[in-house]
Amino acid sequence: MWSWIHSLTSAGIPDVSPASARKRVERGAAYLDGVDPHWYRSVDPVTLELSDGSHCVLGQMHGDYRLGLGRAHLLNMGSGPRASLSPVAYGFQAADTGDADMDAHDYDLLTAAWAEAVRARHAADTGSPFDDPAPALSTRA
Repeated sequence: MWSWIHSLTSAGIPDVSPASARKRVERGAAYLDGVDPHWYRSVDPVTLELSDGSHCVLGQMHGDYRLGLGRAHLLNMGSGPRASLSPVAYGFQAADTGDADMDAHDYDLLTAAWAEAVRARHAADTGSPFDDPAPALSTRA
């Protein structure tokens, strides 16, 4: 199983970069594809904001980020031995770098990467692109 800890920089802090955000979002989107193949239909990339529990991917799908963690089976609330999955590793939450500006930047990168994933699935599903312009994914490291 992949852990977000595997994407630490040589300095030992989480990798906050466009490439890392895309990789984490690809993992999260693939996970959601397995849970609900049409999940992206519940997500509006225009209002998507990963740092907001009501407007993040899980918030838009389930009404609230924390509720979505359970409903998407990312968080195991049962008493059984099943492990929970890392919301950071699956691109649902920013890495906790200890630097508020860097964490906010990670959320921005994740928001853009999720918007790209939603738009790509929408285009594949309908044969046409989503009608609004996509936000540019920053290349700031």
